[in-house]
Amino acid sequence: MFINDIKNYFKRQVQPGEWPVLIWSFLYFVFLLTGYFILRPIREEMGVTAGPENYGWLFLSTFIVMLLLQPLYGKVVSSYSRKQFIPIVYSFFGVLIFLLWSGFHLIGKESVVLARIFFVFVSIYNLFIVSIFWSFMADVYNKEQGKRLFGVIAAGGSTGGILGSKITEYLVNIIGTIDMLLVSLSFLIVCIWVVFQVRKYATDSTINKEAPIGGSSIEGIKLLLSSRFLQQIALMSIIAVIIGSIFYYLQGQFIKEFYPIRDQRTEIFATINKYTNYLTLFFQFILIPWLLQRVAIHKILGIFPCMMIFALTLFGFMPVLYVVLGAIIMQRSGAYGIMKPPTDWLFTGLPDNIKYKFKNFLDTVVYRGGDVFAQLLLINFVFISDKSLLHWLENKFKFDANDILVLTVFGVVLCIIWLWNAISVGKLAYQEFEKYKTEN
Repeated sequence: MFINDIKNYFKRQVQPGEWPVLIWSFLYFVFLLTGYFILRPIREEMGVTAGPENYGWLFLSTFIVMLLLQPLYGKVVSSYSRKQFIPIVYSFFGVLIFLLWSGFHLIGKESVVLARIFFVFVSIYNLFIVSIFWSFMADVYNKEQGKRLFGVIAAGGSTGGILGSKITEYLVNIIGTIDMLLVSLSFLIVCIWVVFQVRKYATDSTINKEAPIGGSSIEGIKLLLSSRFLQQIALMSIIAVIIGSIFYYLQGQFIKEFYPIRDQRTEIFATINKYTNYLTLFFQFILIPWLLQRVAIHKILGIFPCMMIFALTLFGFMPVLYVVLGAIIMQRSGAYGIMKPPTDWLFTGLPDNIKYKFKNFLDTVVYRGGDVFAQLLLINFVFISDKSLLHWLENKFKFDANDILVLTVFGVVLCIIWLWNAISVGKLAYQEFEKYKTEN
């Protein structure tokens, strides 16, 4: 009976005419995330090589580069149709991957400077390519289709994450960490070819899909300043990033202590990614499509903050290696599997400038701005460094504070604020949908 119910559930998810575009969209995300999840454990290893104590400065560098890239990206989006600018952006990143691979072989595989450059590059790369993907999907599918299919499409990303992690686990000890960059590049090249297959289905635009979107190159910032709905989405993203950054810092510290060898660290990061994607796949493929069709969006957006309250509380009581890794897997799987699909669904049916310009600004500058605040200002200067506010209070008031406990208490309080914010976003979304429906 249960198996039949599952079969009937998936039959209801996809209408007969939707299969071609859905398969291409699924493959698009599979190849895109396979390539990225080959790079991700390498980035984590490079971050450890550069030193976890330098995470804040690495994310600050990432943020500055993103600020410089935003007007250029906005100009490309304004000047070219989506049929043109998506392959252009992906090809640009492909060239940079090849140049980095060449640099490691010419300068030295243990170069700390190149490790830092690579960390910054991948931190920018993943946000741009995924943001463009979901903006594109919001063009290809309407709101009703998004409720049924976005979870399934997102599962393609988790499938790619599992595939990329397994490829890395298998190959890294054979060809080495640096040569994995060429393997990632090959998947990006295949992905560019798949974009050409998907793009003919982008019919949701209210403007001719062959035409450039137009507008200002910094329109994403202007849209943020003019809309309470978009401001609340940005706040939701910033809080999510701060919580993720707390776990990211703890991961770097624990992995550095327990895994001293480079290829060994790359392998354990790939293993973390693999199990994260197994759990994410369940969320995306089964849980979220079911919830989107039966539960109000503001309630769905409140699930992940509640999960993080539990994870932080558990870690606060048991700050040991495997609890840290388990909490990290829960945080990442929930971010990609529970939070991201409904958040991306919010953009279906909205104008093109919001889908491509604001959303990219949100997923790049706002996201990495949250990283800078969390890693550099919050974790380094408030909690961790010898000159931090926490240590000043310890000396001033003569109490013995535990950094980890303070971090977790801070995280729980922030998650409570996040829960309120996420519910507010969901409720504002209904007003926004009606507004644009009336205008169109």
